[in-house]
Amino acid sequence: MKYSLLLFLLLTVAVNGQKIISSNFSIKPSSFKVIEYGKSSYNIYYKVDFLDNALLPSSKKEVICILEVNDRVSKFFDNNKIRIDSLDEKYSVKNTIGQEEAGEYFKTKVLWNNVVFKNGNSLIIQDRFRYPYQYEGEQPILNWSLEKGEKDILGYKCKKAKVNYAGRTYFAWYTPDVPLNNGPYIFGGLPGLILEVEDSDKKYNFTAVGIDKNPKPIYIRNEKKILKITREKFKSVQKAYKENPGAFYNGKAYNEDGSPLTIKSKNIQYEPMELD
Repeated sequence: MKYSLLLFLLLTVAVNGQKIISSNFSIKPSSFKVIEYGKSSYNIYYKVDFLDNALLPSSKKEVICILEVNDRVSKFFDNNKIRIDSLDEKYSVKNTIGQEEAGEYFKTKVLWNNVVFKNGNSLIIQDRFRYPYQYEGEQPILNWSLEKGEKDILGYKCKKAKVNYAGRTYFAWYTPDVPLNNGPYIFGGLPGLILEVEDSDKKYNFTAVGIDKNPKPIYIRNEKKILKITREKFKSVQKAYKENPGAFYNGKAYNEDGSPLTIKSKNIQYEPMELD
């Protein structure tokens, strides 16, 4: 419980941009175990703009994510997770980490915690709501309709397509010049690589900003502490965490008289990417 409270306080410090960490701080590091699926043959970098707080349009976030692809699997995730995973691997052999090590984590911000791993028709989604969670399922069938229109992205001629998925309408731009029927997040199934996807309300946008063929290890984290649940439970936990993250770190602070005070974030109305 002590570790949980300290972690919450540190996360609060990180969010507010402060760098104050107690010199006697210590916490048990994350464990680290992965399953590897070979090297990537393509790496596609996307600028992701997303708004998950319906009451604060000004809080729209921007992050760079990467889609690693080979002929078997693909993985879509925040590019900064590579640094976090590297630190987790480095410090997982220690009993505790202190001020200096915690400071290394604070240098890297992960804004898009969701990891999407595609393996044929199988899908694994991981996210962290204090604890890491995971659900497994089948790759959704996306009934794309091909639309009129062309667009140039990264020098590739792209064609337009439209799909309804999980309560939202999306427009995608894909290029047949890159022979991958893949794309960011869960999107794929078009005759070419998807270089841009945006929902009709312009709350979620994925736009490719770079492509390379430098081999990178494709892996998925597989620690025992990952809580494996259903998609329905996953979405329920996700909503609860997004609307009141403080509750996930013991959920209580204390008044001067020692009585518990529930931590409730204000003006947070989570609007998930998948509405149903």
